[in-house]
Amino acid sequence: MHRKALEAWKGEPLTSSTVDIWTKRVPQMVIDEWYMVDNYHNDTGEGADFYSAGSSRGDGGNGLWTDGKLWVSKNFVDSRVLADGPIRITFELVYEPFDVNGKKVSEVKRITLDAGNNLDHFQSFYKPQGEAGPLVSGIGLKKVAGEKKEFNAEHGWLLSWQKVEKNQGMQGVAIIAEPKAIEKETEDKSNNLILVKVGPENRLSNWAGFGWDKSGQFAGAEAWKKYVDDASQAVQSPIELTVQKDE
Repeated sequence: MHRKALEAWKGEPLTSSTVDIWTKRVPQMVIDEWYMVDNYHNDTGEGADFYSAGSSRGDGGNGLWTDGKLWVSKNFVDSRVLADGPIRITFELVYEPFDVNGKKVSEVKRITLDAGNNLDHFQSFYKPQGEAGPLVSGIGLKKVAGEKKEFNAEHGWLLSWQKVEKNQGMQGVAIIAEPKAIEKETEDKSNNLILVKVGPENRLSNWAGFGWDKSGQFAGAEAWKKYVDDASQAVQSPIELTVQKDE
């Protein structure tokens, strides 16, 4: 994700609400340490930032789809931490109203990361200015040359197995959404997309994430596909716990 200040940064101006990847091969949290040494584009044994999301949707970024086009927000303008681990991290990003085919829509995006899970939960809370019909979100994966892409409408996922930049092995990226909410698979110039009907109260819920073959978790495309497919079925049938007091 990128702050609003990046839009006017002279070094490398960037306007994007994409979802980036920091590829790593260890289970512990590493971002603070990588930032401290300012060497996060080089792998010293833990992984590195090899992914260039740019203005694409990256790994699970979203927008609103209408008139055959994806309309996206700019950089987030505010953020807040709701939970700070160690098992779960949840934070929100606030986006100013952006143009959706002549109408303005604001967004608050809530992201939840659970330790040990390669897929994160994304929730978008949209607020149209004025009257608006049913919203449809386009959730995307950046196109990569030579990728192996697959879509499963019944289980609600879109995935890709692709080369990591700088010849750093292979990685899988994926999106999971509620199958009944998915309208269809499509694409634009930069992204493979699934179109998902936004739910009641203009809320969207989906999952996205990635895996790297150098982490030792995924030997190849089939292993990544199985992980995503298992995860999609778990999402559709979550475990329910009941606590009962003994009399």
